[in-house]
Amino acid sequence: MSPDFNELVGDVPMEERERFREVHDLLVQAGPPPELSPELESVQWPDEALSPLTLSGQRAARQQRKRSPVLVAAAIATLAVAAFLFGQATGDKSAAPIDVQRVVHMAGTTLEPSAIGTLELGSADRQGNWPMILHVSGLRQLPNDGYYDLYLSRRGKPVALCGSFNVVRGDVAVRMSAAYTLDKFDGWVVTRQVPPNHEPKFVVMRTTGSSRVS
Repeated sequence: MSPDFNELVGDVPMEERERFREVHDLLVQAGPPPELSPELESVQWPDEALSPLTLSGQRAARQQRKRSPVLVAAAIATLAVAAFLFGQATGDKSAAPIDVQRVVHMAGTTLEPSAIGTLELGSADRQGNWPMILHVSGLRQLPNDGYYDLYLSRRGKPVALCGSFNVVRGDVAVRMSAAYTLDKFDGWVVTRQVPPNHEPKFVVMRTTGSSRVS
């Protein structure tokens, strides 16, 4: 949702209006600017920028009509960034990408026979954490604050928790991490948790084939 150009610019001459329109369109397309460096973030605002507005009546109207091109462009840039952030906050969410090294397939058990999924595995970071993205479809929404857990497993039994997720509708893509040595396990399972039960009793999905990572 981009800022309204007419409300932003107000009453300005036609030649300036067209120039501002070009700047507005370019800023909206470009998205937000890069983050400020720590040096720039520490710059103090001038006192006049922090003082309350006291103009009223005709003086305020004259100020509005005579606003400088620099101030208008700055206002356009600010609203363009706000529009971008609003879109990020209200748009579709997806898991952040990782450097995928292997993809493991998962299938539903008799408790959720229509469920399917994949687990994308990345490389371990310097701290020994393994990033992963779980893609799942076919799981139903759980009532009463229910949720699903992803576990590393041995012989099909859940052993080490990697993360939790919810399902409302459609496909799910969730980024998780394992802080374990993966070659000590032979797969992954997804369990269904419905409070007050928080134990991994009900396995609804498991990996197919060998999932050992060397």
